[in-house]
Amino acid sequence: MRKKVKNQYPLLPIDVTSEQLVRKLHSFEGRVAGFITRFSGSMYFVYFHVVWFGAWIVLNHPFFKIKAFDPFPYGLLTMIVSLEAIFLSTFIMINQNRQALVDTVRELEEDEEEQQEEKEQEELEEDVEDIQQDLDDIKNAMAFIQQKINDLEKSPQASSEKSKS
Repeated sequence: MRKKVKNQYPLLPIDVTSEQLVRKLHSFEGRVAGFITRFSGSMYFVYFHVVWFGAWIVLNHPFFKIKAFDPFPYGLLTMIVSLEAIFLSTFIMINQNRQALVDTVRELEEDEEEQQEEKEQEELEEDVEDIQQDLDDIKNAMAFIQQKINDLEKSPQASSEKSKS
């Protein structure tokens, strides 16, 4: 896997190897972003937010005789949710870039396999041509030997030796 990637992939630096891509895919940051993206796309994430927002609103309702830490219109909650949205969108983009790297690695591996198969095919074709040339040489040598045998049999000296026997 030593193939260099051309700059046809906008997310990659020039001349990156597929080994470097695989290392980047399995980095700590990539795994964390993948985990967060998977979790944020699950129903557990929805359940967590329903409980969190419900508890936030109930705890800040004037019905309870405790001092509200974030009274209506819930400015702190709004800021926290806005920051969460920023981070979640960033994690989703990181995961999309990571998926693009996965696709790139697969494409590189397919290209490498295709090139290897083409090289093997060319080597086989060369071997077949060499074998065919050797067979043609053997055929020509056999024809030459057969011609010499025929010439010897037709020569007067060979005829006289045949008649003596």
